[in-house]
Amino acid sequence: MTLVQLRKSGPLVQPFARPFGDPEEPPRTLRSLARIVDDGLCHRCGSCVGICPTDVLGLDSEDYPVIKNLSACTDCELCVKVCPGDELDVHGLNKELFGQPQDLSDVHGVFQKAYLSYSNDPALRANSSSGGAVTEILRGLLASGEIDGAVVITSDETDPWKGKPIIARTESELLGATKSKYAISPTNAVFQEIRQHEGRYALVGLPCQIHGFHKAAALDRKLKERVKLTIGLFCHAATEHEPVRVIWESVQRPGKKAVRYIPREGKHPGTPMVVYDDGSKEPVYFPERVGYRPSSTEMLNLFYRLYTPERCLTCYDSTSEFADISVGDPWMPPPADDINFYDGYSFVMARTAAGVSAVEGVRDQNRLSVLELDREAAKACNLETALEKRFKAFRIIETRRRQGHAVPDYGVVAPKPSGVRFVKVEINMLTHILCYMPRARWKMLQLLLSPVGYWMIWLNHQRRVLR
Repeated sequence: MTLVQLRKSGPLVQPFARPFGDPEEPPRTLRSLARIVDDGLCHRCGSCVGICPTDVLGLDSEDYPVIKNLSACTDCELCVKVCPGDELDVHGLNKELFGQPQDLSDVHGVFQKAYLSYSNDPALRANSSSGGAVTEILRGLLASGEIDGAVVITSDETDPWKGKPIIARTESELLGATKSKYAISPTNAVFQEIRQHEGRYALVGLPCQIHGFHKAAALDRKLKERVKLTIGLFCHAATEHEPVRVIWESVQRPGKKAVRYIPREGKHPGTPMVVYDDGSKEPVYFPERVGYRPSSTEMLNLFYRLYTPERCLTCYDSTSEFADISVGDPWMPPPADDINFYDGYSFVMARTAAGVSAVEGVRDQNRLSVLELDREAAKACNLETALEKRFKAFRIIETRRRQGHAVPDYGVVAPKPSGVRFVKVEINMLTHILCYMPRARWKMLQLLLSPVGYWMIWLNHQRRVLR
């Protein structure tokens, strides 16, 4: 039977594709969900799939919600109510978590303590994207029996370039999910499993996924009681699946099969690598080149300009402000002479008492090294990136609203940049113009992956080095 679907089709969203002659009209709830997707407000966080009590929804190849069992829909509206892409009461949520309205001028949000941290396991530290703090915190909590599992992203078995949400219940499963994934992953779809199985869980997610969790927890007592800790990852933006899928196809070699995609090997800026079934490994981009080769950071910055999802462009939260613990790369001056960030460090903010207890409890197990930072040093970390995302998001929201397009409702008065910041925001908006032009961005992607593109990227690298 043909599925009734909510799906992307090029630049437009086709809310429903019903089988010819099917007289069944989708319930009001699903029409509302279709509107959210159609209006470009869907984060693809998986919250609607995870909250559905009758298993009506699934996911398509681009991780948009699809209707797989129309007759099971009870019109309960949970999938719409849980959506963080349509609306999020940020002041109300901040008051609930921290006892005060949100201060939009503070891009770091509320936190009790901040640390530079790394795993005391040399292998984990070396194999992680930064310092391995997230995996070590989860591993420590699992070992001490404080959690029974953790929601993390691992690689999909069929498409290794794609992230897949799982509940890791063993140390080996946690270690298998090490390293950052930069494409969209519907993390909150695993709420179904949490609701079905008793236990104590930790949730690792991007800001939008943490937003979705809080909305879901307000609607479902089991989620609220069973998820004991949230760890939010810093996020500049995700990327659409298309560029990663194209790149994965390009690294296939005659006589051997690519089996693993490593978005970032080594510490920041890192190198993207592909692993083959014979155990060999090579860089993903321009492996035949000798000398300069683009880093993960350089390529991601280009992909963000082409393939940032529409809803990511209107998300202002870069530091996961509503998580118990927030973790990112330490983009800051080293606070001491003996700190070399290339050795691997994570920047950690413990926002709640539960967050402080988790970090310092794992430290006391001698699993985690932590250096507590003063507030001034902490607020310097990732500052420029966070400001860029915040002002750009509200500027795009303002522009879309003026043009008559749907926009997310955060229930706040948008901050307005001035002076040099205003100019930076306008330029940054323009650099994302191809995100709204699918055909043009596809041509640009082809160019960037060509020999001409190599020299374009090299010139941009030289510009940054000499700046």
